[in-house]
Amino acid sequence: MHGKAKVNTTLEEKEKKKKERDLKMKAYRLSMNKIFHKRKNGEYDEEAMELISDVLVSNPDIYTLWNIRKEILLTFKDKSHDDLACILSNEMHLTEICLRENPKSYAAWYHRLWLLDNMPYPDLEKELFLCTKYLKLDERNFHCWDYRRAVVARLQVAPSEELDYTTVKIEENFSNYSSWHYRSKLLPSVFPDPSGLRPVDEPSHLKELELVQAACFTDPSDSSSWFYLRWLLGRPTTNLGAVQAFLTNGKIVCVFSRCVCLPQPWIPYEKSRIIWTRPLHDEESEDEISFTIEYGQGLVENITIDRGKVWSVRPAFDPTVSPALMSVLCSTLDSSNQLLDLEPESKWTLLTSIVLMQAIDKKLYKSKILERLDLLIKYDQCRKNYYNDIRSKFIMEEALEELDMASEEVILSRLSLTSLHHTHYLAFASVIDLSNNNLKRSLQLLSVLINCKELILDANALETLEGFPALPSLKKLSLCGNNLASSETIIPFLKNNRMLQELNLEGNKLSPSQVESIKKELGLCEK
Repeated sequence: MHGKAKVNTTLEEKEKKKKERDLKMKAYRLSMNKIFHKRKNGEYDEEAMELISDVLVSNPDIYTLWNIRKEILLTFKDKSHDDLACILSNEMHLTEICLRENPKSYAAWYHRLWLLDNMPYPDLEKELFLCTKYLKLDERNFHCWDYRRAVVARLQVAPSEELDYTTVKIEENFSNYSSWHYRSKLLPSVFPDPSGLRPVDEPSHLKELELVQAACFTDPSDSSSWFYLRWLLGRPTTNLGAVQAFLTNGKIVCVFSRCVCLPQPWIPYEKSRIIWTRPLHDEESEDEISFTIEYGQGLVENITIDRGKVWSVRPAFDPTVSPALMSVLCSTLDSSNQLLDLEPESKWTLLTSIVLMQAIDKKLYKSKILERLDLLIKYDQCRKNYYNDIRSKFIMEEALEELDMASEEVILSRLSLTSLHHTHYLAFASVIDLSNNNLKRSLQLLSVLINCKELILDANALETLEGFPALPSLKKLSLCGNNLASSETIIPFLKNNRMLQELNLEGNKLSPSQVESIKKELGLCEK
């Protein structure tokens, strides 16, 4: 009987709550109907404002009501400054009430910002104080951080003052992604790097590394400080300059370290802006060609190409670092390794240690880097594709740094690549072997292969050629041992390769008659 009575009580409570919800829903629908009726009839009056505020106080996330409210407020623009200031001040108070209900309401915060821009005399100092107050209650409320940045911009607060504020908030609680993020935006303006390559100057860089280390190793499971450390360890901006120049199809081809804008007669290849071409002038000899690249702002580069050779600069993806920075990097790596002894499955520590080893000496640590990438794939299966792509980038960079520029052939086969990186460094090659990888998601990145005459993509798990680019020099394409099963997955993506003469489709899921039909439709000779 006791058990039965308990069930009855629960049912009664459920019924009571259901009735309460039904009453609230009925009142809500009635209010919404009245609001839309008044808006339809253009009745922008006090009653409409009260109806809207009553609904918003209990549910501040209804964007439509805030927008109707803005429409009504805009009809008051002809009122005196004092009257308008009073109305908008009351409106600010409404947003405060709504933010108590939901401190992370996008709509309420946005409405408050809109009010700031429409008030005759906004009290920005008060708004900044309010932000400080809210961030004491919840220092990770990114809505409030966004609003604070907007207020600070209008007040023209010095970035150094805000940087000091982020220091205070971080010291109160390391687990504050918004504060770390804000810090990354402030530092470049307070302590800019004179060279323009790194986000901050070296003394500040070293201090920040020491600060964030304390946070990372205090709570290794918290991602916010690790993200900031990754930002600090990011590579500096690559120096702008030409990295390759050669002749092909009666044109000069110039490849750059990053995207540039050049004047005519230079033309960007395939809208990439990282590869530019221009026709040979009548007076230019193919035995030796000299030309000048003008980047603007006084930056000029002189290049000479000898017949049949490639002018090139060997890629170097990891810049040299100062002894002081090297000391900090080594110390951070030691701390990471100690932490991994205690928590071997800490993914943030594993990932950061990989970045550190690359920055210190990637050749020395090659086997350890690959080993830890394998561990990340094992421990964090949800992000295995990400780690595989990091691995591919690491392997490709090593291969590109060792390229023999005197050879026209580049072999990148059997490297377990899942993605392609820095492919503009392959622009000079006439034969490229990418067989026995897994590049089904990277075909579009082949578009920079302007000089490629033979491309080998055997055994890459390709099910379709979607994304395959039109390559102006391509004559031979090998697609053996893939999973291509129909002409629809091949023909539409190869028909724009006008120079193509040979296509090898052996070992796919295609019958001999299908292969013959595909080649015939593409106008190719039989292999």
